[in-house]
Amino acid sequence: MEGYQMYGKIQDRKRIGYSQRLTAKELDIDRGTVRKYWDMSEDEYAEYRVESKNRTKELDGYRVIIIRYIEEYPEIPSAVIYDKLLESENGFSPSKRSVQLYIANLREELGIERPVKIRQYNEVAEMPPGYQAQVDMGEQVMTDMYGKKQKIYIFAMVMSNSRKKYAYYQDRKFTAETFVEAHDLAFRYYGGRTEEIVYDQDRVLAVSENAGDLIFTEIFENYRQYAGFRIRLCRAYDPESKGKIEAVIKYVKNSFLKFRTYNGISELNSAGMAWLERTANGQKHETTKVIPNRMYMEEIKYMKPVPKLSQPSVPQISIVRKTNVIHYKQNRYEVPKGTYYPGRKAEIHTDGQGKVSFIDVKTGELLAEHKICEDIGKLVRAPKNSDRFSESKYDAIIVKVRKGFENMERANGYIERIVEKYPRYIRDQMRIISQLQEKYSKSELSNALDYCVERELYSAIDFRDTLEYFRQEKPASKQDISLPVKYTVIKAQVRSLSVYTEQIKSANYSKAEIMTTGGDA
Repeated sequence: MEGYQMYGKIQDRKRIGYSQRLTAKELDIDRGTVRKYWDMSEDEYAEYRVESKNRTKELDGYRVIIIRYIEEYPEIPSAVIYDKLLESENGFSPSKRSVQLYIANLREELGIERPVKIRQYNEVAEMPPGYQAQVDMGEQVMTDMYGKKQKIYIFAMVMSNSRKKYAYYQDRKFTAETFVEAHDLAFRYYGGRTEEIVYDQDRVLAVSENAGDLIFTEIFENYRQYAGFRIRLCRAYDPESKGKIEAVIKYVKNSFLKFRTYNGISELNSAGMAWLERTANGQKHETTKVIPNRMYMEEIKYMKPVPKLSQPSVPQISIVRKTNVIHYKQNRYEVPKGTYYPGRKAEIHTDGQGKVSFIDVKTGELLAEHKICEDIGKLVRAPKNSDRFSESKYDAIIVKVRKGFENMERANGYIERIVEKYPRYIRDQMRIISQLQEKYSKSELSNALDYCVERELYSAIDFRDTLEYFRQEKPASKQDISLPVKYTVIKAQVRSLSVYTEQIKSANYSKAEIMTTGGDA
């Protein structure tokens, strides 16, 4: 863009109130160039053009060489000519920008335009109602009321038949999870889904393409099967195959976002919905010459119902393996040694920032946290320098208590119920049971365990009371009564019966004597 064309565009933007900075940004030219022509009248610019043509230029000494290049190779870029001059001419000092401007003026003077390859297109046949939608994403930098910049991420969908549009905005990059959520919102807006959706090859939905065999991310593939639509991916560098959505992205940026102040993502989405109904889908489309909302009244008859994702997402549950790992997305993530016991489960949480956390289902205890591995079949080790991965303070005593019973499977269920009932007192509960295991036999422990499970007495105190009750109720037999070993060698002295007879006679005589004498004391 040179000469009168550039001057005219600068003056056009000055008249409608653009700043010099905004003009330079939109025309993709240097601010110094804008400043140079900003206050220049048409007459002054015409004089400047005449003078510039007559003025001797530094590059005039290379004029013959440059003309030879552009005559022999009309399509040669100015950047290539600049490089050749640097290579062949010792001490060549003009800047690259100067060479570009000089060659542009020279082409205009000589009438040697650079050939432009024109790609020929065929008008794409209109899709039947309800058959196809197109999806794409974009980015736009907005400014808030304090002048702070905020990047906005755009999800857009358009119906290929009616041209009815939908747009959703986030203040953070889309992940596979939020990409799925955006689809759900779009389908709820349209009241159904199409048979096919056209996408660009974007990382949030497609991992790779192997000779036409598409491999999608696990989350998106699950949702695709859940919703029931087919997918067609555009080849790289072929945006024309989804030109409708490309136009929608530009339309959203230039007509809605560009001159708007950012006041928060919720306000932006609310205003965006009103804009869709008022303008994007409420005014006549330039191609179809029909208002999209009116045209969609016919297309909606052909849309397919789709189940909603309106309920909060339920965390994925995985078991803790005996090797102290948890499987997630075809990889194994390490948890602290001793975490495993039969039946232990963990909730899997992702933060959308590339991290995954494993949390005990019963106690809410954080077992481990890892960076998500994008490979397949890998063992992800716990960081060696992270103190949060130290062995749980409850694991060792729980394992010890479980092993103290004959029926470990039944004991495990009992312990789980205690842990669930007393999450803040796990150590105290397990310590009491551990002490009882040292005091009572395994048969007594088994009887008490069966009794407590049958009567749903899930408490260490109840378990202790049951053991004591059973022991008190058991009658002691003669065989259970015995002297300590150290007393078994002692024999009691055996006396003659005459000794006791003499004692009795003496006692009777004394009593009679007292009665006859009056018993004075």
